[in-house]
Amino acid sequence: MKTRSITKPEKVALCRECHGRGTVSKLGFSRLCPNCEGSGRVLVSCEMTLHVRPYKVH
Repeated sequence: MKTRSITKPEKVALCRECHGRGTVSKLGFSRLCPNCEGSGRVLVSCEMTLHVRPYKVH
C-alpha cells in the first residue's frame, strides 16, 4: 500500500450555502449567509491523505 499526503493551496470559490448570492432565504425571510458573510465567495483549501492499494477480487 502506498500513502501520500496532498495539499491543495487556497483558492476563491462560490459559496455552496448561498450559491454566490450572499443571502439565504428560508420561509420567505432573507438573511446574510453565515458561510461567506454576504460576499458570495469563500476561500477553500484542502489537505488529504491518499491511500493506494491493490484491488483483489475474492
